[in-house]
Amino acid sequence: MRGSAEETARRFIRREFPACEAALLAGSTVQGEATPSSDLDLVIFDESQQSPFRRTYQSEGWIIEAFVLTKETYRYFFDLAVETAIPSLLRMCAEGRILFGAEEVRGIVAEARSDLLAGPPPWSRQELRQARYGLGESLADFEGCPRREEALFIAAKLAEQLAAFALRTRGEWLGDGKWLQRGLQRCDAAAAGELHAALEAYYGSGHKEPLAALTRRWLTPFGGILSEGYAEGGSGEEEETEEL
Repeated sequence: MRGSAEETARRFIRREFPACEAALLAGSTVQGEATPSSDLDLVIFDESQQSPFRRTYQSEGWIIEAFVLTKETYRYFFDLAVETAIPSLLRMCAEGRILFGAEEVRGIVAEARSDLLAGPPPWSRQELRQARYGLGESLADFEGCPRREEALFIAAKLAEQLAAFALRTRGEWLGDGKWLQRGLQRCDAAAAGELHAALEAYYGSGHKEPLAALTRRWLTPFGGILSEGYAEGGSGEEEETEEL
């Protein structure tokens, strides 16, 4: 039986990163959502390291994901999170529990919280066009696919695109895997329920129409499916750079 998440994390850090200036424990164990398969997410600030890295360890029955940074490199990853709208590291620093070095990371935690609260930059018109075009392509593939074993994968792709579309058109952060669904649930529980029901209709009973109809309905306020006239690069993009 594995031991306490926090105590395991503290022992691991003392053993593997004895020179670190600060460390935070983040993820589901801090948020009270841990399951028997949850791992430990650690953000470690260690100036003795030559470069930032991420590495997976195993200790005392736990899988440990260590994100090792320095004070010179963390901002690059914060900026990348904002650019991609996927705030994994921002959230870990903003919401994590400081294990060591509170004074060392107080300012960094404040930066993460400020960036997280501000949200991602809005989509440009071209990014919206790309999303509309991509959803239209996936929908056409889904509706026209005669092989269920292939359509299962297309439906999964369409679900991710729809969740991302709903979040970004609302000015919200994205996520990966379960965090995408959780983000949509927090942002718009009704929309999350609609997407869930449409997926259940297909995966459970093979009915494509609910997912297809949902895709068209969510796209309608933004101009619907985009196909003819879509372009990337060259002069076709020049007029589509202003934000929504």
